[in-house]
Amino acid sequence: MKDKKIIIAAGGTGGHIIPAISIAKELMKEGVQILFVGNSNSMEQKLAEKHEIDFAEINVQKFYRKITFAHFKFPFKLIKSIIDSKKIIRDFKPDAFLGTGGFVSGPVGYAAHLLKVPIFLQEQNSYPGATTKILSKYAAKIFLGNHDAKKHLPKKNAVYSGNPINLNAVIEKDTIDFEKLGLKADSKKIFLFGGSQGSVVLNNAFFPIIDDILKRGFEIIWQIGSFSFNEFYHKVKDRDGVYTFDFTNEIGKIYNSVDLAIARAGALSLAELETKKIPAILIPLPTAAENHQYFNALELKEKNVADIIEQKDLDPVILKDTIFKMLDKIEKLKNNFTSTVHANAAKNIAGTIMNYFAKGE
Repeated sequence: MKDKKIIIAAGGTGGHIIPAISIAKELMKEGVQILFVGNSNSMEQKLAEKHEIDFAEINVQKFYRKITFAHFKFPFKLIKSIIDSKKIIRDFKPDAFLGTGGFVSGPVGYAAHLLKVPIFLQEQNSYPGATTKILSKYAAKIFLGNHDAKKHLPKKNAVYSGNPINLNAVIEKDTIDFEKLGLKADSKKIFLFGGSQGSVVLNNAFFPIIDDILKRGFEIIWQIGSFSFNEFYHKVKDRDGVYTFDFTNEIGKIYNSVDLAIARAGALSLAELETKKIPAILIPLPTAAENHQYFNALELKEKNVADIIEQKDLDPVILKDTIFKMLDKIEKLKNNFTSTVHANAAKNIAGTIMNYFAKGE
């Protein structure tokens, strides 16, 4: 089936784009020709080009939840992006469309429906995004990263696949160089991360309790993020047992080096933590659409491998108490993890799509 072609669309955030890239790479191993569609000068274009995936540009605008002048442009840009997507599809002649969410995938997926191209979707979150919900009625198969999403989608076409994640993070075997970074090899370590820009809310709650954590003999690995790195780095740079950074390419080594994570509840971060069997304190982003991060976190809490602090309840005292409570039973929490499908999700999704072609469905 080396003559098969698939058009893929995703955008907005890495949480949508990374699964798309992961699945695309598995399909390319099967000889499938891939065309990635997205906004120009966007994260999706940069990542597609980095992985040597052909890219076509459209101009589609996010639908903002608050009233802005951009609302007036939205319907016109949406119609034009559907028209442009239809032209791209007619020129490329794909055998299927794959959308992994985000506003970019909406017009491309709808254009695929209009042109009777089979549709596949992958939804990362417990509560499906608007694009997935709209396109789900046309989909041949919907691959779910979270069991709870099935409650909100056509059940006959929805299957649990796990979330395609960054395999470089999960197949890494080494730890960080503890001595080089001023850490001990035999200490329990806490890892706080809030993405490349960092989370100011998490950072502000964490900073006042650093001394209490260090006094208990625990050490800290802290991704401050770029936004407030200068503010916090200079306050802790001389403290033993604290390693800080803004961004890292060694996330896999860090996962192998820590015992407890403190993080937001994005679907891919949780899939990586679950795959690496790292218990976590999760502070869901309350502004996430439909509060989906809370429901993402709830699945891990119900597996007894995570605890949740809602942002409205977050303060240094509550965070400190929760950290110590979890570290007191950390080995038991680690033993609560069972096997997960996330590491093989991209391969399994690609295999299902290839089987679809083989059966001539």
